[in-house]
Amino acid sequence: MAPARLLYSSCSLEKTLLCSCSFYGTPTPSVQWWMGGAPVGANSVDSSVHVTSTIIAPWANSTISLTEQPKMSTSLLCEGKNQNGTHALSILLMPRKSSFLPQTFMKGLIQGVVYGAIAASLLFFCLIPLM
Repeated sequence: MAPARLLYSSCSLEKTLLCSCSFYGTPTPSVQWWMGGAPVGANSVDSSVHVTSTIIAPWANSTISLTEQPKMSTSLLCEGKNQNGTHALSILLMPRKSSFLPQTFMKGLIQGVVYGAIAASLLFFCLIPLM
């Protein structure tokens, strides 16, 4: 008898995010993925998440594929469990690009130009009487 143990994990990002976990234990562990605190079904496919699990005793391997960018600070958890114990890996997912950065930069740039124009106008009107 051996509790479930995570022996290998990896993630890669190209067009899709692909993460894998390998667990070892006796009896063979079951693997469950959780995304944002909700379980993702084994061997399930929906529009953006695909999970594949393979069990070859005493190993349990599972892979999750995400085709869409995650929401800000979404957690992804790979959990291996048998009657002797549970072991898990947690990953915090961050989107590659934030749509807020360009908007914040442009807003700041426009504010700077407006405030600069107001300051220059006030300075000009204050100096006119001295001329």
